Amino acid sequence: MFGSAALVFDYLSKGEKEIEALPLTGLILLFLGTVAAAAVQYGDHIYFSEDGVMYENKLLKLFGRRGSWMRWEDIVEVREIRKRILILLSHDGRRMLVDAILGYAIARNEILRRTPNAVFSGTIADE
Repeated sequence: MFGSAALVFDYLSKGEKEIEALPLTGLILLFLGTVAAAAVQYGDHIYFSEDGVMYENKLLKLFGRRGSWMRWEDIVEVREIRKRILILLSHDGRRMLVDAILGYAIARNEILRRTPNAVFSGTIADE
């Protein structure tokens, strides 16, 4: 966010004669896009229960996209990417992305503990 804002202010600092509408509009859209991406990223919540795991985004929930549950016994593969992202794959083809910024280690351990029959791939398989 701060980088894209710096690009906008750097462009504005070039002087009044150097500023054109199209590049300025593009830089402003870049800044607004990074603000929206940050808001969506920090709205992620992952819930665990005895029955399964649920991913929900608080911001997307305001726009009508509800969270979805995936039962533990439905998970057939747990794939880890670069020790930061888990992808849970179910037998019916559904996927769930787990990329919690805070508490990733806790979420990872809980998922691995509750899915012993799943296939582990990615960086998990390297261990």
